[in-house]
Amino acid sequence: MSLAREPAGPPRRDLPYRLFGRARGVAPGAHRAVGSGANGAFLRHVSLLELPDARRIDMRASLLDPLGGVKVRRFERRARIDVFVVLDLSGSMAFGRSHRDDDPVADLCAAIAHAAIRGQDRFGLIAAGPTPRADFVIRATRRRGVPDEVWTRLRAEAGAGRGVGGLLRSIEELPTRRSLVFVVSDFLMPPEALDGLLGQLWRHDVVPVVVRSSAVESRLPRFGLIETRDLETGRRRLVLMRRSLRERWLAEARARRAALDLVFRSYGRPGFDLVDRFDGDAFADFLLSGGV
Repeated sequence: MSLAREPAGPPRRDLPYRLFGRARGVAPGAHRAVGSGANGAFLRHVSLLELPDARRIDMRASLLDPLGGVKVRRFERRARIDVFVVLDLSGSMAFGRSHRDDDPVADLCAAIAHAAIRGQDRFGLIAAGPTPRADFVIRATRRRGVPDEVWTRLRAEAGAGRGVGGLLRSIEELPTRRSLVFVVSDFLMPPEALDGLLGQLWRHDVVPVVVRSSAVESRLPRFGLIETRDLETGRRRLVLMRRSLRERWLAEARARRAALDLVFRSYGRPGFDLVDRFDGDAFADFLLSGGV
């Protein structure tokens, strides 16, 4: 008698994400921020007249000043940021995710939530497909139970419907202050929808995550009948796979991914490929490199 293996739970690891540019928040945190403060790295010495704070007077630097000025230590300011996931829940996102213990999208989103809260930042989620989903909006929070909540809910909701109109409307829920926004989607959408999605996020630092499946991009039979189904419309089609069609299919998949990266770079940084499963080490390397 075999027992079904229970899912181990959401990934729990630190991720080296950072905001391009300086944060503008007022709450203390780990990110370089605009202005000076007391919780960051040492920047330089300035005159006491420029920074009238006697607590930070450096006696050694003051004695060495040939002009006899009083020198004060100035530190960079560190602030907290908001980290959001904007998730596409259209029907095409369900491919390869249903009835799996290791849902890559749920694992990714939960890992981001865990890293943000552990890093003293706030995490939020906006998820929708063709229509807005108020039940999938999580305001920016530091609540410790959020990673488990996100992981459980997303494993039960793979996506349905056609289009991302609801997601485009739901983005208005994002704060106006610059945030780090992970956009998670397969990006199987018309160019105008893609431009509309990324264009609305112009004030934020955007990290695209492209959800892909090797089953439709590389693990194709060289010959034989295959049945295809559009997950957004339900339309089915029987296709005779042959060598020429397979090569054209793969070439179009590569061309589409290259075109996506050109669009992503025009909005800030390239995308990360989430293929079949969530690889925490690969994602951490991508973030550490700055996505370049």
